Amino acid sequence: MNKIVHLSIIVFAILALVACAPSAPPAAPTLAPSATPPFVLTPLPTLPPAAEGADLERNYPPFGPTVVPTLPPTATPTIAPPPGVFDARRALEHARALAVTIGARVAGTENTTRAGEYIAQQFASYGYPIERQAFAFEDWEDRGTRVQIVAPETRALDARPIRLSPAGSVEAELVAVGGVGDGSDFAKVNVAGKIALVERGALQFSEKARNAERAGAVATMIYNNAPERFAGTLRDKTANPVLGINGRDGQMLLELLSQGAVKLKIESDTLVAQKTARNIIATKRGASDDVIVLGAHFDSVELGAGANDNGSGVAVLLELARALSQKSSKSTLVFVAFDAEEIGLVGSRHYVTSLADDARKRIVAMLNFDMLGGGAGPLLCDGEGRVGKLALEAARELGIDARGFSLGSGASSDHASFRSVGIDAVFFMRNYNLLHTPQDTFEQVRAEYLDEAGRVVMRIVEKMGQ
Repeated sequence: MNKIVHLSIIVFAILALVACAPSAPPAAPTLAPSATPPFVLTPLPTLPPAAEGADLERNYPPFGPTVVPTLPPTATPTIAPPPGVFDARRALEHARALAVTIGARVAGTENTTRAGEYIAQQFASYGYPIERQAFAFEDWEDRGTRVQIVAPETRALDARPIRLSPAGSVEAELVAVGGVGDGSDFAKVNVAGKIALVERGALQFSEKARNAERAGAVATMIYNNAPERFAGTLRDKTANPVLGINGRDGQMLLELLSQGAVKLKIESDTLVAQKTARNIIATKRGASDDVIVLGAHFDSVELGAGANDNGSGVAVLLELARALSQKSSKSTLVFVAFDAEEIGLVGSRHYVTSLADDARKRIVAMLNFDMLGGGAGPLLCDGEGRVGKLALEAARELGIDARGFSLGSGASSDHASFRSVGIDAVFFMRNYNLLHTPQDTFEQVRAEYLDEAGRVVMRIVEKMGQ
């Protein structure tokens, strides 16, 4: 999940707009195993079970302390679905192919190319014409970063530069900054010529770093507000290195600082280079000029397999493409698997800005699927226009628990690129606290969650054609 790039945790509440019928949804039919996909990959080892408690940079705000256990495998279905029906088992196998067979899919890497080809071959197998929409983007690499405590003792720190952090070599005293790292917090301490130590949370990483630089700091060290390490991206460029450390090391540094001066040495070699990514597009012509775009990003962060964020969204997208290929549609349906979402919605922005004005005006709705297969709670629908209302109405008709909510201004996904040009969009997700962690594995993806999202979208497309 970006988003705009990986943002710091911002606490804001879910706005419950509509609570759908409380009755439990009918049991999904038992379905037959899917045929082996035409794109065959060499299987990779099954990832180890998830450890609890990781808290990496979130694309979305936290929705409370949700415990997400490792789930047992979904039972193999035994009855084939009728034509035109969403098949959750097929969707689950797409999630498996992306998260287990391929693995982490960082934009610009070979794994992401493999994932794009897998998606293209699935679309083609359903009879769609395929477009591979290439675009350039700035990629960032950490070519080697070392951080050491050099006084009062010598010890290596497991510190990693936050994505887009510039290269730098610094040896300076460390200063703890209290609060959230805003301007008033820095006014209480002297960080001029020193390294600022700030806790993660409340403000974006780049905002904390800019406040540190304004106060004269030569580097910013952000420690996690949970024990484990985290990953993230700077929204804006900074002049000095910005690094992240796990919460345990952060507390250790605070303890050392309580006893006296602490000096760190930072050597970080990072590089920005131009690379190419590709959106994968499939189109089904409808009876009218109206267009519905259905989208999900297939890239992931480096940490973990990206099973729920966003193998699950792509799994729903692919199964919708199969099911809807067998149904007539009033609107033209455009299925887009977006690349490079995790580094700032780059793929979806390129798609939108590449559209001619008349083509953009023909898009009557954009349905975005991101982080749908794991976690807990109801299906969440972010959309205040006609399509958002249709989503909640469709869920209610199907007996599926769905709630309206709003991400607010601090987080986003690919639907934001469409809303920015006035296109009505709805964003589907679930409350999930393992995104951007090593624990975001295939074992967390639940077939029944994929099924609920898929059936709601099938109903929306049907209703928009009435």
